[in-house]
Amino acid sequence: MAAAATGTEVASEADRSLEAMVRASSFPLFVIRLPDSTFTEVSEPLVQFAGRPRSELLRMRLLDYVIDPDVAGQSLELLAEGKLDGYTRRAGYRQPGGGYVSLTIRVTAFADECPRTRALAMIIDGEPEAPSVDLSEPLEDPAGFVLGTVDEQWRIDRITNEVGNLLGHDAASLLGRSAFTTVHPEDISQLLLLASQATARHGGASGRVRLRNGEGGWLQCRITVLPLAGSAPGGFAFALSSVTAGPLVPTTRTRELEDHLRRIGREVTASGVAALASEMPTALEVPELSLLTAREYEIVVRLAGGERPPAIARRLFLSESTVRNHLTSVYRKFGVMSQGELLARLLPQAGPGDRARAGDAAQ
Repeated sequence: MAAAATGTEVASEADRSLEAMVRASSFPLFVIRLPDSTFTEVSEPLVQFAGRPRSELLRMRLLDYVIDPDVAGQSLELLAEGKLDGYTRRAGYRQPGGGYVSLTIRVTAFADECPRTRALAMIIDGEPEAPSVDLSEPLEDPAGFVLGTVDEQWRIDRITNEVGNLLGHDAASLLGRSAFTTVHPEDISQLLLLASQATARHGGASGRVRLRNGEGGWLQCRITVLPLAGSAPGGFAFALSSVTAGPLVPTTRTRELEDHLRRIGREVTASGVAALASEMPTALEVPELSLLTAREYEIVVRLAGGERPPAIARRLFLSESTVRNHLTSVYRKFGVMSQGELLARLLPQAGPGDRARAGDAAQ
């Protein structure tokens, strides 16, 4: 009989499977060692984006090409120590020709065991369009994914309706309440730490907190916190999901790994939209917003910003028909018949000409 594989052998096989999947991914991805940031694998889109041979990239350290390596190094140390699950950060990076480019990168730790030894990084922007994805197979939204915002006093003023699936709360019942009433008292300091880190790096920070569910118990959730942009200083956007969509656990099942990468991509784009949503009305002002799913909310915010459905589809890795189906659902929830009527509800401060131009751009 063949001897059973040791834990090290199983881990090595999982690592090889992961590296093969990253190499073949259509996303600009790379794997780095923690905490020294040495590249251990890169995808082909990353090779093309970096403008360096794969062999050269695999000899590099990320920290050697970051404008502020001390800040980045501290973040990687927090990942290795298990104090962060992940973070989103905008920073400057050196190019082969000696210039600099500003990029937003999402870094996610592998597994929960500490010290963590590797992390997965994805470039979120820096190219005119989002990375191409095979749309022959529909991408399902992760169950229980929730978007929301809090004002400068941490009162919940936006939240999507998946909070019912995740925590068993009606979205409307949470509006106007302090977020701290739903967070376990022992985890409030963790939430404030994430908010402080997100503010300091002008990006997002992810960790875990226990939240009160509809039955009065506590559910551990992953939360990403981002400072709000625009006209609401002091407020934060947040994205919630169950811990099953948390740090990546190496596995030999390539499909699970690819699904995880897609979840990361959706989480980042959704969180980014929430962070830019301060120009939108709150759900206290437009109650229908609390009826939307996280995906519908993403699409509505981008539509109100003047993006066209084809561009929204590319940005969110969806087909155009899927985006239009989501818009049909949004119209039904708002009781409107067109994009123009929807924008009139969402942008009452804009003049008719401005709304018409936004509607034309979104057609």
